[in-house]
Amino acid sequence: MNTLISRALADAFFAMRTDSKDAIFFEGGASRIAQQFIDNPGFVPTAADFPEYDPYCWDDIKEDCECLRSEITCFLKGRKISDDTQNRANFVTDKAVTPLAKLKTYAQNNWQLTSVDIELTHLCNCRCRFCYLSNYKTHGMFIDELHQLGLALRRAGIIFISLTGGELFLRPDAVDILNMFAELNFVLDIKSNGTLLDAKKIDALANLPVFDMQISIYDIVDGHSDITQRVYPFTRVTENIRQLVAADVPLTLSVTVGKHNINRLDEIHQALKDITDNDIFYSPYITPRRSGADNGIRLRLSAKELNEKLLPFLRKTHNFSRLESYRDCSTCLHPCTAGITQVAVDPLGNLYPCLDLPVVIGNVKHGNVDTLLSSESRQSAMSQFRMADMTQCLDCEVRGYCDSCVGIALVENGDHTRPARHKCDVVRFFVLSNDP
Repeated sequence: MNTLISRALADAFFAMRTDSKDAIFFEGGASRIAQQFIDNPGFVPTAADFPEYDPYCWDDIKEDCECLRSEITCFLKGRKISDDTQNRANFVTDKAVTPLAKLKTYAQNNWQLTSVDIELTHLCNCRCRFCYLSNYKTHGMFIDELHQLGLALRRAGIIFISLTGGELFLRPDAVDILNMFAELNFVLDIKSNGTLLDAKKIDALANLPVFDMQISIYDIVDGHSDITQRVYPFTRVTENIRQLVAADVPLTLSVTVGKHNINRLDEIHQALKDITDNDIFYSPYITPRRSGADNGIRLRLSAKELNEKLLPFLRKTHNFSRLESYRDCSTCLHPCTAGITQVAVDPLGNLYPCLDLPVVIGNVKHGNVDTLLSSESRQSAMSQFRMADMTQCLDCEVRGYCDSCVGIALVENGDHTRPARHKCDVVRFFVLSNDP
């Protein structure tokens, strides 16, 4: 398995080792030759590699290149760069800022895509009451179409691919698709309900560059589930989780919290901790069906329930963490990073700014994918969503921690300038609740 993922961007470079999660990020003129150092440690740059610079700059450029070589060599060997090299490298920024954080800032400032969500299918073996899908009939794109899409995503500089459904393992070629994206040098996030895994699939997952495998947990007993509205095989899910852990697949368990389970969280938490000590993500955020608001949103917790029931549980289990600052509303033109650093593709090939924003940029099966992914196409799609128009958000005390989710606002209000109430409740809960 190739554990090194790298991307040469317009004037930056990012690389990650998927086995250790170590990463490096460079920005500036010298970064253009970083890939050559990755491919050939003995590569010797010349002035011809930097034709736009005056010859008198060459000595400084050579010093930058040698610092770049030193850091890449340390990175490939799993060692930390020396302080001396850090101090000499004028293209290296604050050591306290992680490479992923540097990449995020660079991407936001330059409309550089770094991630994509791909729904491989809308087929699913569950019918969760809070599911956002409006139908379960779309099979998905063929693997050769996905391969062509993957090539275009590589050209666009995308690094992270999040693969989901429906339930992606209902596709007989799911593992082949995962292998194909791995061979194209992507970091994989995989979201599944875990019911259809088996030893063969888990063995394949163990040999893929998986950043995180997220298993959604809907119940903790076998039998018909009121939430999935199907027979839920918890014993099978339990065994699959244990096999994933034994295979060292990076794993997170996810629990959607609502009125259906708020009074059972202690029981659920203990049942999951009896299986594994991996992280459990408890989310009270329930989105509406894409076809419009429906009965599923009735499961949402009220602000009172969030504070009186969920908060004590999260504190007791050490799962509460305040949201980090997300944006500076005085300078950002758009409310979130949808269409700026991320895009999404549904099973029909429709390209969206994100899965929650129902604005079609184009179709990757029928249009020129490079053009659709271009910053010009994305800027055109996002031009209608301006931070300046969202007056209620601009006056909110937690505005710097929220993405305003214009997609959910559109579905629920028919108007993106008025915030979705549930989004406000959840963000305020995670920002204004004080740590004990």
